[in-house]
Amino acid sequence: MNKKTSVIKNYALVPDVLYLDYNISNEDLDIDSLIAKLSNITNKLKLLSIMKKMESSFDSKDYISSIGYAEKIISVLPNNVNALRGLGMSLFMLKDYSKALEFFNKSLEFSEEKEFEYTYIGWCLCNLNYHQKANAAFEKAIELNPLYEPALEGRTQALIHLHGERLDIVNSLDKKLE
Repeated sequence: MNKKTSVIKNYALVPDVLYLDYNISNEDLDIDSLIAKLSNITNKLKLLSIMKKMESSFDSKDYISSIGYAEKIISVLPNNVNALRGLGMSLFMLKDYSKALEFFNKSLEFSEEKEFEYTYIGWCLCNLNYHQKANAAFEKAIELNPLYEPALEGRTQALIHLHGERLDIVNSLDKKLE
């Protein structure tokens, strides 16, 4: 491997977006094979560029653009965790919790660090007033990573809401019994 390919390989941020095969056999030296490999590399670099634009749009709070970039990535790589998360997070920031929930659940299928997805599934459910289910999602995240602060904070919020709902029910029953 030469210096240039080493730099490209180290630049690969997401394994399923950019993977390059550096072992070229004699069979692969024909022009058609090389053109196909270069085309494949070019397409993967374009996807990597779109991923960077998605992240940049999200960081600058341009959630609509971030959604557009995520959708482009998903159209080519439907199981890309970063694009699914990015789409879910942008929708979450736009307060479209039910739609965000769809993408966090889809991301959960392919994620290796599932505590992130469980936490945001919990936050979506909490914002949709499904506090019992939200608490269960936060508990799953904490089970995977007991020190994951966003999940610990989410569980606390869900429990506060659940306690408030129970107090409302008790107060309502007290008034009816009077």
